[in-house]
Amino acid sequence: MSDILIRQTDGTWREAAYAGYALESDLQAILAAHPDLIPGVGKGARTCREFQSEVGPADVVVVGADGDVTLVECKLAANPQVRREIVGQMFDYASRLWKMDVDDFAARWQSRTHESLFGEDSEDGFPLREALARNLAEGRFRIVLAVDAINTALKRMVEYLNFMSGPNTSVVAVEYSRLTQGSIEILAPRIYGQELAEVRTGASKPAAGDQVVWDVGTYRAWLELNDSASIENFDLFVSEASDAGLAFIGSKAHFPAAHLEIFDGRRRRLGTVSLFYFTGQRTSVEFDFTRLSRVSTYEMPDTSVLREFVDQLGQAAGLNELAESLRSSQFASRRPNVPIAGLSRESIRQAFVALGVLTG
Repeated sequence: MSDILIRQTDGTWREAAYAGYALESDLQAILAAHPDLIPGVGKGARTCREFQSEVGPADVVVVGADGDVTLVECKLAANPQVRREIVGQMFDYASRLWKMDVDDFAARWQSRTHESLFGEDSEDGFPLREALARNLAEGRFRIVLAVDAINTALKRMVEYLNFMSGPNTSVVAVEYSRLTQGSIEILAPRIYGQELAEVRTGASKPAAGDQVVWDVGTYRAWLELNDSASIENFDLFVSEASDAGLAFIGSKAHFPAAHLEIFDGRRRRLGTVSLFYFTGQRTSVEFDFTRLSRVSTYEMPDTSVLREFVDQLGQAAGLNELAESLRSSQFASRRPNVPIAGLSRESIRQAFVALGVLTG
């Protein structure tokens, strides 16, 4: 018995009949094809079914246009997992995505969808990469439990999880009732827990309209209010970049993000050096030269130049681990992110000496 009435051609009203789903994969396919049916997911979102993690595949993973990450697990009421195991399962998936390298995430995405999440050297892809990397690092996820029928026990679990979880994680349950009336099929979503989730996460996430372009002035003003310990080294970073002829390019995002594009003397793009703000880690610098692991031999700088770059970078205290990671992975790695406040002024200057080897 449903609470939806459909008017017939003879003017009478009839209840829609409950149809249900033969398989959980049927519900999974609907949500993957229509992510706008998922609470909190906006226009331009992309989906991946059976996203692989170390603990198995997540039913649907959604990446929003602003880098938001939503994990969806589909269960039917007939499945005994619907009340208990579904919750542990989703948090297990979330824990595997937490701190995952953004390029590892993108590679897993492409292996399932056969589509690039960012696009090769896409100008539009860079801000998305920044935002996604930040959300993965901070474990900022939306968890959606998609079921065909919500029971009292599941409601209570959702309420408790939103009460106990931190502001980075929200948990929502959605009942996707599948109804029929003659040859017409109807999908009727009913959301539970969204209000609780918004109360928990609303203070930590700006509204979509709060996105700004983080130029030098805007970035510094934000640091004065939120991360004053990084200001001195931020100023030196900007000054050294200017002296090296490297433009400070601010991204349009919720939180501070900007980068320098690194080209060699023949104007071949080699990579980027970025500044991100991570909750708990504050403003951090990241060297991303993963492009060098994919280019042809013709596009690759001389081996001696790359070796000298890594050697010079390794002389900067606090960047030794990063330099060794670049060397051992042949530039396929872009970790770790290094808090800029923890670097000495000499280390920042030495980092730009190393970059000068590439740009010179």
